[in-house]
Amino acid sequence: MNYIGLVDCNSFYCSCERVFNPETRGRPVIVLSNNDGCAIAFTKEAKAIGFGEMCEPYFKMKERIKKYNVAVFSSNYSLYDNMSRRVMEVLRDFTPRLEIYSVDEAFLEFNGFDHYDLESYGKKIRQDVLRFTGLPVGVGISTTKVLSKVANKIAKKQNGVFFMTDQLIDQSLKHFPVRDIWGIGHASAAKLNMLGIKTAYDFKMYKDDKLIQKLLTKTGREIQEELRGVSCLAMENIEEKKNTGTSRSFGVSVYTKKELKEALAEFSTVAAEKLRRQKSVCYSLTVFIHTNSFKEQLPQYYGTDSTTFLSGTSDTLRLIKGSHLILDKIFRPGFEYKKAGVLLNHLVPKSQNQLDLFQGTPNDNEELSQVVDLINKRYGSHTIHSAACGINQNWKTIADYRSAKFTTSWNELLRIKLG
Repeated sequence: MNYIGLVDCNSFYCSCERVFNPETRGRPVIVLSNNDGCAIAFTKEAKAIGFGEMCEPYFKMKERIKKYNVAVFSSNYSLYDNMSRRVMEVLRDFTPRLEIYSVDEAFLEFNGFDHYDLESYGKKIRQDVLRFTGLPVGVGISTTKVLSKVANKIAKKQNGVFFMTDQLIDQSLKHFPVRDIWGIGHASAAKLNMLGIKTAYDFKMYKDDKLIQKLLTKTGREIQEELRGVSCLAMENIEEKKNTGTSRSFGVSVYTKKELKEALAEFSTVAAEKLRRQKSVCYSLTVFIHTNSFKEQLPQYYGTDSTTFLSGTSDTLRLIKGSHLILDKIFRPGFEYKKAGVLLNHLVPKSQNQLDLFQGTPNDNEELSQVVDLINKRYGSHTIHSAACGINQNWKTIADYRSAKFTTSWNELLRIKLG
């Protein structure tokens, strides 16, 4: 029998902050978006006292935050990314097949685990993740991806682990709202409600498959089949990811090409590091810059363009150079720029890189990249980086409540006083 497990970190961003700020345990915690603009993550304690509206502006919450002694943190993506990788490394010990679905979720395939007590196995997964990372997770296990998602939601309301066997599926689905099914949004749930479908069980048992496909397309039908125990959504490999990138809103408005060049160099550096970590290369690069659409009284501009490489690359310097060449074409003076980004497209595993016919060995500075990555891993992110990234970086994202780089910088390691 083939089973699928879903491991999902509880309030991931907030839980990462709590690991290194134990005084916030039991207190409501909120994490803010780039530039401390709005709320993007909440603990259950924060939701219990009325917080929880995604993207609610921070300035509107300030009085309530003070009233309820809420702990507030700026987004610390360096920390979250590192903690995510630690979680995934723990999960790799429990299955030969792992699909990293998002920064805080992963599917685990349990094919040939018939002799295992999967409920106990789920508890072991939960215990090990908590022990080695300090992060609480929920574990849901069933026969398909959609059912494992359902099981995971139920697990978080119980003791953190739920093995939804064939005998428990119908009973569980009868109490599970159709709007909470993975892949069913508000609009699709409204359509199903009009057909009298209120629960996941109603959806599973609905007989008119053609009408479901007409209303919800092929995806909706696949979700319905998954609820019936028919696997339609295969496990995917990380190598199948087709693009990656980095973009940020600026902490202050940017007017000059020099500042945009610094920002794009920074974003290209981060994106290149992502490629090398997953042993991939890209064949094209897209750059965009745009103004603040919320300032309707000001002139608006959105510039974007792309370039291609004859051979795949993960070289930071090539990507920085490419982003600057694109910027030369799309930059327009006289505008107030608010955001920029780079997107790396057409990703393939490095082992499948097609070399340039007229250049036997690509000039990818591989040895330099390896040394830089090793130093940055050992001594902290950005210990060494290209001068093109700038020094002052006045454009950098506002983060007045950002925690330290506890896991990626020697200078910011957590210090513990004894005695």
